[in-house]
This record gives sequence, structure tokens and C-alpha cells, in this order.
Amino acid sequence: MAATGCFKPYGDVVFASDHSPDGNSVYTLWQNQLRDSTGTWGLYRKGKCSYSGGSFSMGSCNKEMYEHSSRNAWGGKGSKVRVKACVADFGDDTCGSWSSWIYND
Repeated sequence: MAATGCFKPYGDVVFASDHSPDGNSVYTLWQNQLRDSTGTWGLYRKGKCSYSGGSFSMGSCNKEMYEHSSRNAWGGKGSKVRVKACVADFGDDTCGSWSSWIYND
């Protein structure tokens, strides 16, 4: 895979990194789950961080997400994020697997 996606909890930043001079752009898919007041996790937000700045470089997308330790929109405490890197190959996109869940503290 010629792309890497990652998430930095401090600042809520999603990154998309391009590792190949193939001319394809890269993007990172992300999902954010919250825990409600009963302790049940559910999908709250999802999105895409796109980058077309060229090979061997990285772009970022700043997101505002709830902190894991603070009360959230669903009345509970808990926020986690996972990411997946993809290469946009002219309609035949290739994606890696989802990362482990990252607690957003």
C-alpha cells in the first residue's frame, strides 16, 4: 500500500501520507464512536481526509472531537477514533484495513 493514515488525539488531527510517485492521490477514512450514558458505543461521525499534494509528503485535516474523558453529546463519557488509508486509483480505490480504536484523550 502506498498510503498511510493516522490520527493524533492531541488536536484531533487526521493525516494522509503518500508514499509513491504514481500520480494517485491518497485519503484517510475515519470513524468516531461515542459511548452513551448506558455504556453502549455507537458511530457518531465519519469522514474522509483527502490529500493530493504529491508523493513522499503528507496532508492533515483538523477535526473537533469529544475527548474520551469528558461528557459527550450522548450524555456519556467516551470517544474513540479509527482510521484507514486509501489510494484513489481512478475509480478503483484501494484501502488498507481499519486501525485499532484510539481513545481520544
